[in-house]
Amino acid sequence: MNNQLPDHIEALLFAFGPMTRYELAKKLAASDEDLEQAIFTLSARLTFGITLVDDGHHLELRTSPAAAAIVERVVKEENSRDIGKAGLEALAAILYRGPLTRAEIDFIRGVNSSQTLRTLTMRGLVRRVENPKDERSFLYEPTTELLSNLGLSTRSHVPDYDTIRAKLEGLEAAYRTREGEAASE
Repeated sequence: MNNQLPDHIEALLFAFGPMTRYELAKKLAASDEDLEQAIFTLSARLTFGITLVDDGHHLELRTSPAAAAIVERVVKEENSRDIGKAGLEALAAILYRGPLTRAEIDFIRGVNSSQTLRTLTMRGLVRRVENPKDERSFLYEPTTELLSNLGLSTRSHVPDYDTIRAKLEGLEAAYRTREGEAASE
């Protein structure tokens, strides 16, 4: 086994979130045996604030039981605050135009949305999914929790969904046309 394999697994799980054994083996070009040994090594090494959760299929880094109380307290404090204007802007963009990358949300809002998206994700209102067009970025989409909180059964039931979505698509097409004209000058 490559001695760095446990470190590489830890880094990938930290950077990308939950992954299957198959995904890890493929990304690390590791045999099943080496992967299992590295998972065992990593799990034994993580003893304080972080633990490796293994459901037999997916692996994920999570808060250890020893640190659960402090994390629960901080999450409760954070969730007790209003999501504010920034959160509402990001949610509106994701609901009407999403799924979107963070860069697209930043462009729509005109400011960095990293903290806002982190808060919305922690509250379970949006989720981060792989971007099929670019493996280096993620897409943000609404969760069923968000739809439930809004009293909606589907995203298309958001007020004036079809009208607003059509207007947004028209604005984006006009912007792309202007950008293309400017680039050709």
